[in-house]
Amino acid sequence: MYSSRRQFLKSAMGGLGVAAGPALAADRGLDPAIIGANPYFPGYDLYRSIGILHGLGFHTIEMHPMGSPGARPGMPPGFEYDRISDAQKRRIKEALGPFRYVSTHLPWVDTPYFSPFTPAHEFGASRIEAALEATAFLGAEVANIHVQRSAHVSMDDAWPMLIDSFRRWGGIARERGFRLAIETGYPESVRDFVRLIGEIDHEHVGATIDVGHQKNYAELIARVKPEDRGTPDAIRAYNDVTHEIIDQLGPKVFHMHVHDIEPATWAEHKPLVHGFVDYPRLVAKLRKIDYQGLLVFEIGGPVEELATYFGDAKAKLELFLSE
Repeated sequence: MYSSRRQFLKSAMGGLGVAAGPALAADRGLDPAIIGANPYFPGYDLYRSIGILHGLGFHTIEMHPMGSPGARPGMPPGFEYDRISDAQKRRIKEALGPFRYVSTHLPWVDTPYFSPFTPAHEFGASRIEAALEATAFLGAEVANIHVQRSAHVSMDDAWPMLIDSFRRWGGIARERGFRLAIETGYPESVRDFVRLIGEIDHEHVGATIDVGHQKNYAELIARVKPEDRGTPDAIRAYNDVTHEIIDQLGPKVFHMHVHDIEPATWAEHKPLVHGFVDYPRLVAKLRKIDYQGLLVFEIGGPVEELATYFGDAKAKLELFLSE
């Protein structure tokens, strides 16, 4: 079933005149063009959202192959690659024409791809595989994915499924010409996250460093008491843990999600107004490891404020890159 489904999708893509996938970026460095954002505007349709980012001067965009292109109250736009028409696919591809670099964020809502229950797992895996085909169709260079935890099995018991699934999806990424990046956050320690990437041991599978997903990591909890979160020492410790992941993964850091963090609460995905994330230090580290990925903003807030947040964050990050 899996094989025949992929053959069907590849045939459909061939009918649309789609290439197998882009060459992976090399020697691009920290060109400001790698700064991007996702068209994650709740209540707006996909094309209006893409247009806002284009109007702000972004050259990079991260698409969500999940959801609907239409405007829905309270829901961000996206698309289901295997459930939209060829005409819709072409329209999405054309809307992305002004952008130099594209990435995707694979489904994470209502897609239980690591469930121990076979029907749920098969449904979730089918949505991931459709999103991987969407990644290739869009000419994206990297697909970002979360490790979902299960309420029914321990991490150790789920480990073989994680390794097997990511190796299989890494094979699809290799075949279709992009890379798969697993986002920080779970497993909940630097040690286990690095171990996961190492044991997958696939040239097309690496990591996405989200600057706000380390708050539950064992190494950070051991250093910072909850009541001290807003202190300079605690903020430094948070940034240290992010750097420890980068140091241990090195060239396996494929992608970055960037934003700011509220000091008192450690709430993430904030506009760049708090100065919690030490971006000059982070940029220096990325230069040191010769980072060749993208820098994609994930910022939330009132939809009417998002364009302002993105524009301000873009200007600040460009300045950090130029220093």
